[in-house]
Amino acid sequence: MKAKSWLVGAAASVACLITQAAFGQEEPAHRPSVKISASSHRVFVGEAFTLTWRSENARICSASGAWSGAPELSGSRTVTLTSAAAQTYVLLCAGPAGSASSAVTVRASVPSLTMTETFTPNSLTIPTSEGSPYGFCNFWIQTPSDCSQQTNFGYGPTKVLQLYICLSGEVNNNQCSQQPAVTGPLSDDMLRSMEQRLAAFAGTGMRLLVRFTYNFGPIAPTSMDAPIDVISTHIDQVAPILQRHKDLIFALEAGFIGTWGEWHDSTNGNDTAAAQKIVLDKELGYFQNLFPILVRDPGDLILYTGTLQPQPGLGIHDDYYASNSSDAATWSPCAPRSGYCLPSYTSQQFQTYAADVSTATIFAGEFGAVYPTLQTCDALDQYSYTYHPQSISLHPYPPAVATFLGSEGCITDFYSKVGTRIVLQNVSVIGEAVPEGELHVTATMVNAGYGRVIRPRPVTLILAQQGQAVAKIEIPISRLDLRTLASSASPTPTTFQFDVVLPESLPLGPTAMGLVFHDPAPSLFHEAAYTLPLNSIDQDGKAVFDASTGFNRIATFDVTSGDE
Repeated sequence: MKAKSWLVGAAASVACLITQAAFGQEEPAHRPSVKISASSHRVFVGEAFTLTWRSENARICSASGAWSGAPELSGSRTVTLTSAAAQTYVLLCAGPAGSASSAVTVRASVPSLTMTETFTPNSLTIPTSEGSPYGFCNFWIQTPSDCSQQTNFGYGPTKVLQLYICLSGEVNNNQCSQQPAVTGPLSDDMLRSMEQRLAAFAGTGMRLLVRFTYNFGPIAPTSMDAPIDVISTHIDQVAPILQRHKDLIFALEAGFIGTWGEWHDSTNGNDTAAAQKIVLDKELGYFQNLFPILVRDPGDLILYTGTLQPQPGLGIHDDYYASNSSDAATWSPCAPRSGYCLPSYTSQQFQTYAADVSTATIFAGEFGAVYPTLQTCDALDQYSYTYHPQSISLHPYPPAVATFLGSEGCITDFYSKVGTRIVLQNVSVIGEAVPEGELHVTATMVNAGYGRVIRPRPVTLILAQQGQAVAKIEIPISRLDLRTLASSASPTPTTFQFDVVLPESLPLGPTAMGLVFHDPAPSLFHEAAYTLPLNSIDQDGKAVFDASTGFNRIATFDVTSGDE
């Protein structure tokens, strides 16, 4: 090959053209172009930034200035400067029709603030409205305050409540099965009372797992549901109420059909795909994109959707979680009493499908019986990392389940992992802690729960002095999206990084920096009770999360004038 003419160096002129002969081919139609950029033009010593470059119509590139070598024609590189200086990165790329160059300068300065804080997991459980074990509220006879405390197993106040709403009468759930058969529309009085009782949960910090039913068991001819045309009318009637209170609803169990609204043993012939389709079509028509709809059996979902791929907005509520070898036919491909029979599928396919649903929408559950095979500590832990329960009953029935789980010695640890449990591990802050100064914040977190953060949580960084907020700075969700924290028995920590420019009017003095993870629902955005906690304690043994404000304190430092 003939020798190539090449000019390299920061001072090289793009006027240097590579001859056609040097490349042994005809000259292309376009001259080369190149562009190099940096993710930040001002950084602190020890802070990483990213160089990104792209060239077109070039065959080879050469780096000079603050870097060297022959990088790819397009790419990126992470760089960390170790001394205070201005560094210029030059890239020259050439092709048969000539060459082109581009340069970018990054200035590094020594920060006045360099600090790192480490944290340990909080041994106390902090329930959340994003996902946690659910308590139970007797809808027609109890108030939210009656149901706010769920102290089973030392768990503390719950943030998710299951509501069975009896449509046979405004009665204690245990009396629901003794009411007259329902044959017509719901009364205006019942609808008004339903509206008022749901509205009473606003501001409590609780979110609601709702199930409509006409009976409360047991499986018997006296536990009546309603004709499918009546059910359809009732869905039309309750839909506007649920839509008005959509922000409070954690999920809607498909309900209405069968004993306990569990889609089995219907007294009105509703154990059919046709009847179930009417219910799901109606519910999706009213509530899709508002909150998830949970169906008792994966077989019913597979029959309805016609696929083993999880569908948006449709989840599972396993009412016999880890309570026998098949979770009471949950994994059975053929269950006529539940309205489906899919003999071409296998139990393993059902289990795999349910596991996929648990990472795509919501998987919730309820214990049903003592079953040591799946309820020992290790077995239950493994099972739950397979199905990722976002919520599970906090009131095991029968009570023997509670006794058994308690005897195993890990019941509180199990419930602590149900749903969302985010642990802050460490935080570093470098920069200029002065008015108008810039800080670079790095926070490492891990998901220690079975579930996950499901919804995009808007994030506000708050600076507080003497317990009062003095500045609020919005952090883009793209820089701190807790949904990226996956659930795993061996979770991988994730490090988030973001920059903050301090306000010009920021007062001087000791300052606490904290993060507030807001509920994305507009009506709940400013409600501290619906914020997301970080389940950690600092080096002084103090909890990071303040339940009264939603403030997660991640660092404390002094704001100075910069003249010292």
